[in-house]
Amino acid sequence: MAIDNSQVEQIVREVVNNLFAASGASTLKTAAVNAISGDGLYDSIEDAIKAAKAAQKKFIDMGRDVRFRIVDAIRKDSLAAKERLAKMAVEETKMGRVEDKIKKNEIGALFTPGPEDLVIRTYSNENGTITIEGAPFGVIGAITPMTNPVPTIINNTIAMISAGNSVVFLPHPSAHNCTIEIFKIVHNAIVRAGGPANLITAAKASKIENAATLFKSPDIDLIVVTGGPGIVRLAMKSGKRVMGAGPGNPPVVVDDTADLVKAAADIVTGSSFDNNLLCNEEKICIVLRSVLDGLLAAFSKSNAVVLNSEQAQKVVNVIVKDGEIVKSYMGKDCAVILNDAGISVDPAVRLAVFVTTEDNPVVQHEQLMPVLPIVPVNNFEEAVDVALRVEHGFKHTAVIHSNNIDRITKFAQTLNTTYVVVNGPSQALAGEVYRGGTTWTIAGATGEGVTSPRVFVRERRLVVSGGMNFVK
Repeated sequence: MAIDNSQVEQIVREVVNNLFAASGASTLKTAAVNAISGDGLYDSIEDAIKAAKAAQKKFIDMGRDVRFRIVDAIRKDSLAAKERLAKMAVEETKMGRVEDKIKKNEIGALFTPGPEDLVIRTYSNENGTITIEGAPFGVIGAITPMTNPVPTIINNTIAMISAGNSVVFLPHPSAHNCTIEIFKIVHNAIVRAGGPANLITAAKASKIENAATLFKSPDIDLIVVTGGPGIVRLAMKSGKRVMGAGPGNPPVVVDDTADLVKAAADIVTGSSFDNNLLCNEEKICIVLRSVLDGLLAAFSKSNAVVLNSEQAQKVVNVIVKDGEIVKSYMGKDCAVILNDAGISVDPAVRLAVFVTTEDNPVVQHEQLMPVLPIVPVNNFEEAVDVALRVEHGFKHTAVIHSNNIDRITKFAQTLNTTYVVVNGPSQALAGEVYRGGTTWTIAGATGEGVTSPRVFVRERRLVVSGGMNFVK
């Protein structure tokens, strides 16, 4: 059931206020954006929507070949600015690691599928022919996150315009400056490659009212949300078609057939990448009790610190308040978190691990920080049961380290997540384009799962009855 304007504004305000509390309003000072006609930035979200609608019509009339040139230009210009944008994102959001954000920007630019992802299918027999292809939705309203602002703009733009759409972006308020900076780079690349101005648009200021306007606008054909559960739930009440990439709480299971040294190294690589800001990263480790000591020893040799029970409780007391994760610690370095808990470690240490029980809040909630709880279990069946419970049905990502094919199969079938990673770090899912490509909007909340140009079209069919079958 759709909700009225006052309800939309009230809920958006609550969501945004909560997000500001997580990191504080941005204090980064950058040069003011000087909007000129056709640069994609507007004083009002209404004007941004209107411009995007007009640009989409021009874009379709240009034909499909221009999409390849535009995507190539976006890739090139995004890569040229990857280091600067990574530094800007860390400075503004106070989250993550510059070196890891550079990699994220590279992955978004290089591995996002483009127009080649769309396939036209035609079938014919003595009864006639059917042609099946994807048509653009039109104007997409895309809400971007604080955690991965730059690669999300790159990824969403490439995928959505490859499908023939235009996009109205709503940056997260706490990442507004770096989001607008990559927005300008991408917009300029589109125009330089021969595309229309305003194929992507945004408001010059991030206002609470913008989301309410976007959700209610008759000119928005699809809403895509990459963010927390609150804004996803709100979008789903808008009455429009929604693709929602909500939270993930990926479990990683280690059984007694796994290579423990490799498993520990892979988990540290995955769980600590950009300080665990990605929703697909390992959030809980579930290990068979018979190999617990071996895994802990392997962690100690893999740039992770193993906390004893007293240290673990100190850390939990810092990062959990009233049963909820303290959002101001999200994306902080491991050494910063441990230092605030009175534990000194080398700043080079990327991950802290500790043994706990399933009911620990750090197990139950998506913590988005390089602190990994380990839950021991007695057998593989129990490991799968625990993994299923703590994943909470988000259907996002799950990881397993095992050399038993039957167990891997059961795990994948039972968890039923969009991604299942076997014997590797969670980052293994960011495949090169020829291996399926990457996505920064995993729409588990609304069922689409991996998003690509093929998802951002609606299927249309041309049916010719009794003819056009040129081959008998």
